[in-house]
Amino acid sequence: MTNASANPRKAHRKLKNWTIVKAIEEIANVQNLTLRLEKVKAHSEVIHNEMADKLAREGCFKPVCFPNLRSLASVNAVSCWNAETIEEPLRHFTKKLSTAKHSIKWRLLNRNISTISAFKSKQIQWESSWRTTMLFYIDRNQRAFNVKLFNNELLTLEKLKDRFSKIYENDSCIRYNLEKEDQIHVLTCPKNLIDIHSCRNKLINMLVSKTTTVACGDTCKNMCKILETLKELHISRDVSMRDTDHLSFIDVMLGLIPITVYDIVLQKVVTHELADQIIDDRPRTPLYNSGCTHIWKDRCTLVKKWETENGISNNKWKKKVRNETLDTTVTSQTNNIDNNSAFNSTTQDLYIIMLSKTAVIGLGCIK
Repeated sequence: MTNASANPRKAHRKLKNWTIVKAIEEIANVQNLTLRLEKVKAHSEVIHNEMADKLAREGCFKPVCFPNLRSLASVNAVSCWNAETIEEPLRHFTKKLSTAKHSIKWRLLNRNISTISAFKSKQIQWESSWRTTMLFYIDRNQRAFNVKLFNNELLTLEKLKDRFSKIYENDSCIRYNLEKEDQIHVLTCPKNLIDIHSCRNKLINMLVSKTTTVACGDTCKNMCKILETLKELHISRDVSMRDTDHLSFIDVMLGLIPITVYDIVLQKVVTHELADQIIDDRPRTPLYNSGCTHIWKDRCTLVKKWETENGISNNKWKKKVRNETLDTTVTSQTNNIDNNSAFNSTTQDLYIIMLSKTAVIGLGCIK
């Protein structure tokens, strides 16, 4: 506190959650409190360390406090981005944002650019998202499904219509004809609302149970309520309506791990190794079972039935695709022949004109 008051600009660049520090400082000044900073080693059984641990445990059972920035007299300006306060140094903030943009552009090759905005990318724990997508000990089919789901590559009716437009003339959802079936609609179809809520409940229960076995049971009492109230795990009444700037449970089903969920687990287990173990081991299992077995598998069954009713069998499909490919090849070859003949005739005409001009010039020189 002394260093912050002596050089506030330097402290502002280094501190995290600096608005909370400012609020504590002003409360201490109003009530004439004397604050003393004691640096001790962790788990050293010093009285100050025990007091800090006691306050931290008590804070887990109380609601989160947010300082009123307008009431802080010493705060003249606040850094904001997308109407939210930046509670960390701007250099760290821009570095995280550039890292997220790099992941979207180069690691995902912009395949998720329609569902992940710049603000939403900053809320994602990218390291955990990459690991949970490509876990080495999971089933091969599950890993393949995770990769396709994460990279927006599921073979939906929208993609089938784009690739085979002569076969699939309609890309509307079979169960809900009001919208076209893209990958987001598969997970947000109103017909799948029960499975979506079931998947969310399984995820929360598994996170709580795994964290409780590792951490102290007293610190995990309110963990279930905290996870249920998170906006990153929220399911809106109209599931198809998704916020473009904030994560929701639909993004979690796609394979994206929110930073808030990771931080809650990290707060309970303290170390990053245990937090990574819990996140890597648990979340993708219920998401795969509910997202693939109940939603995607049922959808594939309905699509196969619909294909059979409309005469889109494998043999007919192959025949149509083969004929379409042959027609395209013949057309392209015909166009190439026409272009070559036109080019050759044009070249011959130019050659004749050049010869005639040369002959005229030669006759002029002879005269």
